[in-house]
Amino acid sequence: MIENRSLIVNGLPLEYEVSGPADGDPLVLLPSEGDWAPLRDELARKRRVYVPDMSSHSGANTASPSAERMCDELLAFLDALGLDRVDLAGRATGGEAACFVAQAQPWRVARLVLEEVWVYPRGSGKVWPDPVDPEWFLPPEDRLRPEPPDDWDGLRRITAPTLVLAGGPASHVRQESLAELAGWIPDARLITIPVGHLVHAAAPQEFVRAVVEFLDELPDGESARLWLAERGVVRTGEGSWTDGESEEGRLTSNEVAHRWAAAAVGDDSLGMERRLRLGFGLVDLLDEYRVTVEIGSAVQGASDPDTACTLWNGYRSRLAAPAACEAIVYSLRVDWFEDRDTAETAFTEVLGRDITRLWPDAPEPLLRRARRVLESSGPVPWQVKAPVYQASARVPALHEAVFRGILHSHHDVYGDLHPVRARAVLDRLDLPEDTEHLAGLRSALKSGPRP
Repeated sequence: MIENRSLIVNGLPLEYEVSGPADGDPLVLLPSEGDWAPLRDELARKRRVYVPDMSSHSGANTASPSAERMCDELLAFLDALGLDRVDLAGRATGGEAACFVAQAQPWRVARLVLEEVWVYPRGSGKVWPDPVDPEWFLPPEDRLRPEPPDDWDGLRRITAPTLVLAGGPASHVRQESLAELAGWIPDARLITIPVGHLVHAAAPQEFVRAVVEFLDELPDGESARLWLAERGVVRTGEGSWTDGESEEGRLTSNEVAHRWAAAAVGDDSLGMERRLRLGFGLVDLLDEYRVTVEIGSAVQGASDPDTACTLWNGYRSRLAAPAACEAIVYSLRVDWFEDRDTAETAFTEVLGRDITRLWPDAPEPLLRRARRVLESSGPVPWQVKAPVYQASARVPALHEAVFRGILHSHHDVYGDLHPVRARAVLDRLDLPEDTEHLAGLRSALKSGPRP
């Protein structure tokens, strides 16, 4: 049953629809023209669905609100309803506003769905042309394209798993831009349903199925958040937590990691795979090295291949993410690469198996993972990493990372290399001659092994 309601937001009435069970997980759909009725009805079977009418909040008969104003009003709407954490779904200006909300207060958005949305950084002043502009009806090759924004850093603040839905070549939205958007959001996937811009209207069944399947997934970070919440530990802001008992009621991410990581990864009521995923979820939430220590302790001596698969999938996916997870990178080096008993296995799992895929046209997630692994690979035995260094030398985008790997192999106390062969790899790299430490490294390698 759909109820029509109204409440005061920022001093003005805002109308909205609400449907679904009162205790269902909250989900907000934007915009509110009712064109997402099939999705709303399906989601309302087990979720509490809110559809705010932002146009009703203008206070006058004005044009539709901008994405920036809609973002501010949506945050006030959530505050007025006492909704601390929601799923958000939007298209057009509503999708842009949803992106802004997920950037402004990342901890409030559990999952994000964007249909055919092109997002400029907030405050850039850049917008899409009016949808009734005749140019929108020209063949795609004749349409003007807005220049890409200069600063996408805000998108990296989005922590919510994100589904970007594209309409394919029949859409007036440039599809490469949607792929670019998905590439900048740290945990995003792109699904194309080639029916044009109004995916939800042209292919409602496919659209609903894609969204419902995505929303029904429970990401590792969300599982970890719920596990902590069951124990009274709740996120209150960026790097800020509370358990209702600590002094001043506040905990840092580091304090949460030290108090709860061992209990989560050692939870005997869960199987090993679930415990590891819970641990990686805590890494996603906290980015604290202490959690990776507990993960390592949990798998020590384990021979189950499923455990190894879960472990290395956890490292690989986070090494490939657009936003660097410092805890994972640090753990890879000190816990796995510096230990001679584990260095070969770890290096092979996180990069060595992909040696045949290291080409200049390799996908960006693989290149991101390769850069982080190469830069941390100093302690790995030379005979293990040398073939990957040689393969990476044919990829210009990896040259600096290979250089860093060789540099650390020489200077780090745990570093390992073969001077002559390392010099041969170094000579293949296209680096500026004034690269810091380059001349000194060449000289040192020419002199032979370290004393």
